[in-house]
Amino acid sequence: MTQSLRRKESVREGLQRVSERRLQDILQVMDKQGLTAEAVHDVRKIVKSLRATLRLARGGLPVEERRTRNQALKDFAGRLSGPRDAAVTLTAFEKVYGESLDGNRRPDVMPRWAAQVQQSLADKAHKLVAAESYRDAAERVRRFGSQLLPFQNARLKGDPSQNGGKDDWKQTAGKGLRKTYRQGRWLMRQVAAKSEASDEQWHELRKRAKDLGYQLALIKKVKGVKPLLAKLQEVGNALGDARDLGLLRSCLCEVQDIPDLTLAERQTYQTLLTHIDQQRQGLHRRALQTARRVYRRGGKRFTGRVAKRWCRWKRG
Repeated sequence: MTQSLRRKESVREGLQRVSERRLQDILQVMDKQGLTAEAVHDVRKIVKSLRATLRLARGGLPVEERRTRNQALKDFAGRLSGPRDAAVTLTAFEKVYGESLDGNRRPDVMPRWAAQVQQSLADKAHKLVAAESYRDAAERVRRFGSQLLPFQNARLKGDPSQNGGKDDWKQTAGKGLRKTYRQGRWLMRQVAAKSEASDEQWHELRKRAKDLGYQLALIKKVKGVKPLLAKLQEVGNALGDARDLGLLRSCLCEVQDIPDLTLAERQTYQTLLTHIDQQRQGLHRRALQTARRVYRRGGKRFTGRVAKRWCRWKRG
């Protein structure tokens, strides 16, 4: 996941090299009999990076072939979402349950509802994902092989090694980077304009921020990119934690027999829900504050600055 483009290769050569390496990382786990939650997390991260690369290279890829590959990767990742969600929800529960009781008298024994939630999440999180559940989707990804990025044979103006890669960057990555940035900027404005944005809007902002991070990580050696990556990481982490708490809240709302709980048990239950809501609000505020610094420029100006710095870096 740390690969980046090299100075002495074209954008297309670099994207092909990195994508093929990441695809090989996925193929190494495809033949296992089952995947743990940790392995699922690693595979899903690679898939997301590959989808972000497809979006970045949209200027040099045939539309239908790009969409076909993106859908295949999306379907594969979707088969692996269950254990990941259970694992992060369990982690969120174990963290915020104790926090919610600070300042209050801790019960000697965990309430029945809390013990049941914890056990249910643990069972799901520690369960292996059977290979049969994702093998066909993985096989569709495998078939792309070295053609994950089927670049069109458009002739670039000049030799990228001579002109600093200006035309290679513009025709291959410029369009995709601009669209990713603009989508994130538009979503940032949408959530900022509402007193209470929906969970879906926050989740979409996180996905676009992650896409931009994966794309910029490919050129992290270019001046000014690393500080921006740190901000995007902060946005992604805050919104990821908020989403995990949202999953936990939905899980808690499915607790059965709430009326049968004792008064003390109902109090701990309600205290936890209130704590989760407060934590999510704080995480959303923090993410939005940082996102405003990331998306402070217009898309054309932002991508223009990146292109100029890329060319300077290519020239050495």
